Amino acid sequence: MLVAVIFGVFFFLVIAGLPISFSLALGAIVPLIIFKDMTMAVVIQKFFTSTNSYGLMAIPFFMIAGGLLDKGGVSKRLVNLANALMGWLPGGLAVVVFLASAFFGAISGSAVATVVAIGSIMLPTMKEKGYDIRFTLSTIASAGYLGVIVPPSIPMVLYGLSTGVSVGDVFLGGFIPGFLLAGGMAVYSVIYGIKHKEIQRDKFSIVELRKAFISSIWALIMPGIVLGGIYGGVFTPTEAAAVSVAYGLFIGFFVYRELNPNMLFKIMRSSIITSAMIMFVCAAASCFAYVLALESVPTQIADYLVQICSSQFQFWAVVTTFLLVVGMVMDVPPAILILAPLLAPVATRFGIDPITFGVIMIINLGIGMVTPPVGMNMFVAAGLAKMKASDVITRHLFIYMFLSLVVMVVLMVFPEIILFLPNLGK
Repeated sequence: MLVAVIFGVFFFLVIAGLPISFSLALGAIVPLIIFKDMTMAVVIQKFFTSTNSYGLMAIPFFMIAGGLLDKGGVSKRLVNLANALMGWLPGGLAVVVFLASAFFGAISGSAVATVVAIGSIMLPTMKEKGYDIRFTLSTIASAGYLGVIVPPSIPMVLYGLSTGVSVGDVFLGGFIPGFLLAGGMAVYSVIYGIKHKEIQRDKFSIVELRKAFISSIWALIMPGIVLGGIYGGVFTPTEAAAVSVAYGLFIGFFVYRELNPNMLFKIMRSSIITSAMIMFVCAAASCFAYVLALESVPTQIADYLVQICSSQFQFWAVVTTFLLVVGMVMDVPPAILILAPLLAPVATRFGIDPITFGVIMIINLGIGMVTPPVGMNMFVAAGLAKMKASDVITRHLFIYMFLSLVVMVVLMVFPEIILFLPNLGK
């Protein structure tokens, strides 16, 4: 009865349009008060303890670092490098969007930030070269979710903290899959370019490539500092996030010299607001998970999945379908915080490494960010062109989604791809 009330209150409030954080909090509070006769002090304590975490400090730092590197001139230099590398291909600018988004994902850790940073640069350029606007928007929206796959990634931080898995290992696990996803989707961009010969493209120039590489070398160093520092034992993931902020300030003010105090204030303000939202979701999700644990829901779910799934293949099929549906209607951070502690232990019972499961789970939810009806990236990409989200829902978008699913299945069949870099450090 209590479990039915918990989920009933939660889904009713979500459907009613209440923010996910309030829906989670009230979904926990109402049953506690009615059925458990507990005081609000328990809820307040859970809210405090869940956010009183050293690891969660990485989130605001990575948010600030992403803003600093975007406004500090890094994003456009990464685009220039990607263009010098791949712009000469058929459909080259679309390929550039994926490559630049993967590069920027290794800096920002945010899908929305990646869409805005790369999309605002590439949209007018692709329009000028003759790309169809709907194809362009679908490409930008699809490439944006690479921001949560290529490390450092905020959802990866949340997954590690909510499951006890090393954040650094999850970071390394997402590196190769992120670029495989970029390459998989870029294949369609090349096919599109071959079919549309009217699209203009630049000639390859080793001189331009050299200039672009030299200009962007400071940006390319950062992922090495973050991951190298973590695995070299120099600093923790949280300290790596703080180092990223210091590095972003240094590049923006002293190397590229494109930052100013007014921009810094706006970056800090935006990062603080977004971080506060994520922290509130963390607190509400923790309280929600606490109530579920009281009723042994995680154990019940595990037992149920074991009963209906007789093999690892069946488990992947059930969980993937479920996560794709969840990704359509729920943002990635709350989905990670609610579902990762429930599903990760079950995955281990089917012989799936927690790192592998974490990367696959985040890819699943990332695809949800471009899936109708409420994929966040669709709305952000459409906003760049002052168009409707429906203009992004094209056959191109669904082809990109299909290619992403193909890559994801390959990663399920060959988990060694995900575990290659984490295992190197052991």
